[in-house]
Amino acid sequence: MPLRLINRLIAAVLLVSLVALSGCSTPFGKSEYADDPLYGLGYTDGCGTGTGFNPADRSTVIRDPEGWSKSKAYRAGWKKGFNACRPSSGGNSSAYPADAQGRRNGPSGY
Repeated sequence: MPLRLINRLIAAVLLVSLVALSGCSTPFGKSEYADDPLYGLGYTDGCGTGTGFNPADRSTVIRDPEGWSKSKAYRAGWKKGFNACRPSSGGNSSAYPADAQGRRNGPSGY
């Protein structure tokens, strides 16, 4: 192979690699609480709720009441986990009952 072709191939591989990896390090979407252990616990609980949530059965909500009431990190993790793991409703927000303010966010209470 001529040296010029090898250099172009290497440049192309590096460019593709950088573009692919840039999606992994975006500052968007990382919570300010991501390093707090309660964020991870909240994410786990929210994800568990998201995968098995039944609007007609409040017992399907997995949430630590103390963590929810006292920790912003837990609440942020729970909301992120719930939204990441719940099945898509196809944009149909009526799949979740409205709260007292008319919001349809699932069981999160926010």
